[in-house]
Parts: sequence; C-alpha cells; structure tokens
Amino acid sequence: MLNKKIWLSMGLIGLVAGGAGLATFAYLTAQRTTSTNKFTAGTLDLDVVGDHGSKLEPFVIDNMGDNANISGTKSWTIKNTGSLPGRLLVRLQNVVNKENGCANDQETAAEPDCSDVTKDGELGNVIDLKVGLDSQDLANSTLATAQTAKLGDDWNALTPIVLQPNESRTLNAHWATDETQYGNEVQGDGVQFDMNIRLIQLINGPTPSN
Repeated sequence: MLNKKIWLSMGLIGLVAGGAGLATFAYLTAQRTTSTNKFTAGTLDLDVVGDHGSKLEPFVIDNMGDNANISGTKSWTIKNTGSLPGRLLVRLQNVVNKENGCANDQETAAEPDCSDVTKDGELGNVIDLKVGLDSQDLANSTLATAQTAKLGDDWNALTPIVLQPNESRTLNAHWATDETQYGNEVQGDGVQFDMNIRLIQLINGPTPSN
C-alpha cells in the first residue's frame, strides 16, 4: 500500500511539473527592435538658365518700332534639381504699363491725355506674349495690366507638365504685334513684368492656384 502511495505521489508531481512546463512555453516570445529610425524629406528645387548661360536674366526690348512689326523670342533651360517630381507652373506678375508722358506732338494728337502719367500706358495692350515648352506655344496673353492673370490661368488649365528629378525642358517666350495694331499713342510708353516659374510638389489634392 505504501509503495502504491509513493508511486501515486510521484505521478502527481510529474503531472504538476509537466503542467508548469506547458505554461512556461506558452509565454515564450521573440522580438526585434528597429533602431536609428529616420524621416527624410525630399527636395524640390528649380534652376533657370537663360540663352547666354546666366540665371534669371531678363529680356529687355528698347526702341520698339525700329521695324513696324514688334516681335522677338527668348528661351530658358528649366531643370528640376531636386529629388522629387514637380509640376511646372508659369505665370506673369507685377505687370506695369507706364504712360511716360507725351513723347511728342504725334502722341499728343493721338492721345490728348498722354500727360497723365497716373494712368496705364497702351503698349502692353498691343503686345501678344506666347509661352511654351520646347518650341511649342502653350499659353498666351497680352501684356495689358488687366490681363496679368490670364497666362497663369491658361497654363493651369493644361494637362499637368511634370518634371522628374534632373529633367530639363526649354521654356520659350515669343512676343509680337502687327503694325496695324498700334499707332502714335504708344510712343514713349513702356511695359515691364515678371515671369514667375515654379515647381509644385505633386500631391493627390486640388489643383494649385497659379
């Protein structure tokens, strides 16, 4: 009887030990820790180089009317120098038409109030500016002060033009007016403006204003 109790006790001890072992194995885990986690922002940058290699060079037209048809062209190399693709946008800013007073009797006869230098000059109204890429015109506007937003709005309506990192395109500007579109009222007048060229990060959202 004693031997039977001893064996029974040993059997119970074995069951308890086995149960303890099962409980231990149920909680075994393995883990890894990622270290040196980083967030790095991409970059978006733009390089604009003119015909003669200088950056952001303006185009200046003096003594317009040397020939009757006012016309000309200018080009820039546009390059995405960042690490992200960007949408190219172009617009006019700070368009100012200057009425520089009465240049001579001919302007006075054509425009009796030409001495009023607070009003806009007429030159920008008759110059049509076309802007495009790789010799293809994509948007246009006159250089009238009231039409400052038109070129940017037209460009914004185009199928998005995307520059990938390190991609270059040629931006062209052409301006012209026919000899029949102006008279002595533009004598001595001037027009100046900025051409704003931007890259906008591509996002799944509304079209950025231009």
